[in-house]
Amino acid sequence: MSDNKIILREKQVSLIEELTHTYELSGMQPAMAKILALLTVSDEVELTFEQIQATLELSKSGTSQALNQLLSTRRIDYKTKLGDRKRYFHSRMFDWNEQIMEMFAGVIIHIDLNKRILAERTSKTPEFNKRMEEMIDFMSLMHSQTMELIKKYQENKV
Repeated sequence: MSDNKIILREKQVSLIEELTHTYELSGMQPAMAKILALLTVSDEVELTFEQIQATLELSKSGTSQALNQLLSTRRIDYKTKLGDRKRYFHSRMFDWNEQIMEMFAGVIIHIDLNKRILAERTSKTPEFNKRMEEMIDFMSLMHSQTMELIKKYQENKV
């Protein structure tokens, strides 16, 4: 057993497997899904490259690629410690509310783009155009309702 491998309880292993499967169903690559699940379930909230690699038994290149992709998509972040060259990776659980706001900013961009596309569409495809308009209306409603929920949550939390 590697010195870098972290000890996980049986229930944690099961939860990592379940969460990995859920992430994969949403389109995430397996190594990325495993790393994100590990960083969410592990008792240690910050793990080094070596700990992640050893615990999940991934190749160096697979671990590196997955970490870089998770960093570039802002699913995880890392810290460094004074006098230590290692990076300590962690989930972005501490700023989950910021992540949600970023996600919904993307929804607004998507809605606006689809409105511009709809305005330029030919009138020769009325059924398609109607469906697109319905999608835009639904996404707009979903966005406004979600923003209201976030506001209520924040007001109740204070």
